Amino acid sequence: MPNHKNAFDLLRVIFAIMVLVSHGYMITGAGTEPLQLFSKGQIVLSEIGVMGFFSLSGYLIAASFDRSPNIVRFIRNRFLRLFPGYWVCLIVTAFVIAPAIFYINNKNIAGFNFWNVNGSFSFVYQNAFLTMRQWSVGNVLQNSLYKDSLNGSLWSLFPEALCYGLTLFLGLFGLLNKNKQALLLLFILVYAIYVVNLYPGAPFGPTFLTLSNARKLYTCYVCGTCLYVFRNEIFIDAKGQLFIFLASLALIKFGGFLMIAPVSIAILGVKGFSNFQVSLKYDISYGLYIYAFPIQQLLFRVFNPAIPVIWYLTACIALTGIVALISFIWVERPFLRLKQPQTIKPEVIKTGA
Repeated sequence: MPNHKNAFDLLRVIFAIMVLVSHGYMITGAGTEPLQLFSKGQIVLSEIGVMGFFSLSGYLIAASFDRSPNIVRFIRNRFLRLFPGYWVCLIVTAFVIAPAIFYINNKNIAGFNFWNVNGSFSFVYQNAFLTMRQWSVGNVLQNSLYKDSLNGSLWSLFPEALCYGLTLFLGLFGLLNKNKQALLLLFILVYAIYVVNLYPGAPFGPTFLTLSNARKLYTCYVCGTCLYVFRNEIFIDAKGQLFIFLASLALIKFGGFLMIAPVSIAILGVKGFSNFQVSLKYDISYGLYIYAFPIQQLLFRVFNPAIPVIWYLTACIALTGIVALISFIWVERPFLRLKQPQTIKPEVIKTGA
């Protein structure tokens, strides 16, 4: 398999910006975002962005384990990629961004809740292991239009971690190489549960999974995994990708897109961006995703009364990009360098995978 890591880095940045733009409309109350308007409420940019993240993760994480099927190394590498940046983000959100919003609201910092119940310290330790148990710090969002969360993007990291566990399970039982048919059956089951639950009514399917509202994300992840496992059997050229794109666009406009969303997003993302490489020196996608929401909450208070949404979003992208770059250079990259190098399986080297 050729190394298209840089192209996928760019794709992750695009997905993160889609999420940022969608959240910007929600946080500012600027009205209906363009995609939501175009799709008549079917889908928003943030959904496509997060589903794209999970599709790409399914592909890349399966490839990572298949190249080096070592349980300890896999868990160690996933931990180093996910947690250090996340923990620092919690600290920055709780002890820098939240006090800044409080200061804008009250013109002083006296009375800010650092250590008491529902305070900054509580925000960090309550959310330290990915399950969001505290959504804000004190009453810092009292003057904000969107009051439900100081960092609403972090909820998806727990389903992401569950998906890593799924990859480990699939790898241990050979579903990433030897037992491909079993993986296909799993995909059909997951996809069927996803489609059935698109319709109103009682939930259908397993209820033991935490965050059942993340079914579409699990479906995207399994779909991305299948694209890796069946990479030699699934060939979709540029014309085929164009057809899928135009068909998806038509369904977004006229209805029914959610039925095929996990498959179309995964194919267009993975197959489309496998065709070229773009050199990105710094992978800021993770930082863009985890820092955007609290920075957007902060800038909403800074720019109150509101400025045109296009300038607000431009400022959000610029500031979040700077913070994401700092996060990658000073936090993420030093820990990523601690990851154990992969020992490639001989059969993988032979096939070029």
